[in-house]
Order: sequence, then C-alpha cells, then structure tokens
Amino acid sequence: VTKTRAKVLVVDDEQLNRDLLRRVLSADYDVREAADAFEAMTLLGAGDPVDVLVCDQLMPGKNGTELARETREKWPSIVTILLTGYADSTDVTDAEESGIIFEGVCKPMLVNEFKGVVARALQESLRRRAQV
Repeated sequence: VTKTRAKVLVVDDEQLNRDLLRRVLSADYDVREAADAFEAMTLLGAGDPVDVLVCDQLMPGKNGTELARETREKWPSIVTILLTGYADSTDVTDAEESGIIFEGVCKPMLVNEFKGVVARALQESLRRRAQV
C-alpha cells in the first residue's frame, strides 16, 4: 500500500532557492515548483491539489502576500508559509495577523526549524480540510 505524500508547492523567482527548498523538502513531501505567482495559480487551477504553499515575498508581478490572499480565497485548505528577508515588513505582519499566511519565515532559515514549520502547516491544512 503506497501512502499518498503531502504536496508542497514552492514558489520563488530564483531557481537556486527553489532547488534548495526542493532538496530540503523532497525526502518528506511531493514537491512542485513555480517561478512566479502566475505559474503557481496556473498549477493550482489545473486541479492538482497541494497542501502547503511555500512562497517568497519578493517576486516580480504579484508578491507572496498577494499570492497567499488569492490562494486562500480560492482554495481555503491550502496553508501558506511566506519566506521573507524582512521579518518586520508590515505586509507580512498584516498577512499573518489576518490569517492569510500561516507563518512568515525569515531568510536565511535553519533547515530543521523550517521543516517544523512545514509539518505544522500540513497539520493545519488537514484540519481545514476536515472542516469542509
């Protein structure tokens, strides 16, 4: 019996960051990647559901909080983790306080700490899905 692995979508405009995140997460999760918010929304809209969205705050086009807001409206069970170089950004703080994002994580991050955040986000996703 094969257990379905939780799906994590990593959205970052920098290939090196996506590679790093994939390496960190792929042992435990089925990792998808997108280079920007548009590509992420296209993937999500294709009907391949993900549990956790990990996105960078600073990207061309839509930023991470805008992507998180749109994702939350369309797919409320997806939980978003926002990666940022600026922990005190009001966009990030506001998004966290309003529940748009699950947690903001400062770059650079510690791998084990980050894995813990993803595991908690997955639990939140499962809790949300159970409420539907």
